[in-house]
Amino acid sequence: MPFAELSGLVAALCWTISSLMAPSLIQRFGTMRFNTVRIVIASTILLLISLITQRFNGALWQHTEGVILSGLLGIFIGDTLLFTAVHRLGPRRTGVLFATNAPMSILLGWLFLNEQLTAGQLFACGLVLSGVIVAILFGKRGDAHAWEQTKGKLSSGILFALGAALGQASGALLSKPALLDGADPIAVSALRVGSGAIALLLAYWLFYRHKQAANTIPFWQLTRRDFAGIAALATIGMVIGMSVLVWGVGNANVGVVTTLSAVVPVLILPGLWITTKQRPALGAWVGASLVVIGASLIILQ
Repeated sequence: MPFAELSGLVAALCWTISSLMAPSLIQRFGTMRFNTVRIVIASTILLLISLITQRFNGALWQHTEGVILSGLLGIFIGDTLLFTAVHRLGPRRTGVLFATNAPMSILLGWLFLNEQLTAGQLFACGLVLSGVIVAILFGKRGDAHAWEQTKGKLSSGILFALGAALGQASGALLSKPALLDGADPIAVSALRVGSGAIALLLAYWLFYRHKQAANTIPFWQLTRRDFAGIAALATIGMVIGMSVLVWGVGNANVGVVTTLSAVVPVLILPGLWITTKQRPALGAWVGASLVVIGASLIILQ
């Protein structure tokens, strides 16, 4: 198996770290302002890297519309819904719902790209997703941490997370034609994230800047530590994680890459143990074992 499939695991690790960093920053910034600042920082970094290293080429410009649409669906809509769900449901429950982007990607790849998966790959993907679901559903203890509490309606949080999964799957699919034609993955990420950043800035300025939650910190009272934290989160989750995933999508099967990226909820478990000082339940570790076995089967094929 080419190393491209492993990009899904690298992206999952990056997203796990950023998911664990997000709740406290969302609380201080507010969901929409948090996501806008995060994406603007990430797009600036990606644009500078692409310009300095001269990564923009003709192959990218031939697919400009598709890549921009990819950014609007995957970044503007998908990421906004994802971190709204993190705020409402916490990183663990959001993670298992967001993991549905893997079967969504497989279905979309089959419908629109004629990608075929072997029976063994389908079984392995199903094993990964089953493990993720088991790990999350049986990972909650009785003495739940604040991150396990639901804010607002549970049904709304679930819809936000599933919408984020669909946005991520659609965005990955739309970026693949440019990558197949030879566009640089970092340049594709720069255009995708830049498109999402412009849309977020417009939406924030027109609709959200006067609608902050009562407990949100005013912009001028945010500290340098707050901005350093969101810059680190943007770099890890978006600049590194998303660029690695885009590279993998362009060099391997969309369904396999996104399935491996769906192990985020399992990787979150030890992170939550360290952060909250609460050991996940036995069912969480059983699910993690299933994920490891399924991911190993994917890698060995």
